[in-house]
Amino acid sequence: MIISTDNCLIVSQNSNHPAWESTLFPAWVGFNAFYLVLDQKTGQGVEPHYHDGDEFWLFLSGRGEGWLDGERFPIEANTLVYTPMGVVHRFQMFTDFGTATVATRLEGRRRGRHILVEEDGLPERTVPGFVVPGRSNTGPVPQRGPRCPLSELRLLTFVAGTSLAEARLPVNEHWQVVEGRPCLTIDGLEVELTPGDSALLRAGAVRRLHCAEDSQAVLVRE
Repeated sequence: MIISTDNCLIVSQNSNHPAWESTLFPAWVGFNAFYLVLDQKTGQGVEPHYHDGDEFWLFLSGRGEGWLDGERFPIEANTLVYTPMGVVHRFQMFTDFGTATVATRLEGRRRGRHILVEEDGLPERTVPGFVVPGRSNTGPVPQRGPRCPLSELRLLTFVAGTSLAEARLPVNEHWQVVEGRPCLTIDGLEVELTPGDSALLRAGAVRRLHCAEDSQAVLVRE
């Protein structure tokens, strides 16, 4: 399912994956990948690498540790990791876990892959990355700097009957469903979302959200 209007794009079941140079997202969206990878297993991780674009990791569950340019940090549920272009990063998980990933369009040499220092040389630096611990990731990112394209990225849990009041969005706002079947209304268009669905909403759209059952969703604000 793909629903597209001037103010929204709704894509079903993670069909926006893979990340590299997707042509699905319209120009008004500040990134070109937004996807979930659930049910990942203990011991999984990624090798030290960097990208020709910016990347965000939101750990939905699990426990582990990661490194940004050699600096270690702990990972818990709802931890946000921002790895700008040129930051060498890796992580290793000690439990089963799930992630949501957001990636921006490629820059520079536009290599759509994990770039390795030992094979490709040192990266072109942009700005340092940062980590927001899960327990602190409860709202807008503090002091995100001039390059970071997102003001907010976190996991929200809704109990049955929860609603977000109708509001006109001041910035682009995006959702991806992890659990449940929330109902999203955009400019009067009502859509029931299921796990894996993405809803990309443009600034100026009128949005309302209602959850008839317990639900979890990833929220992104630009």
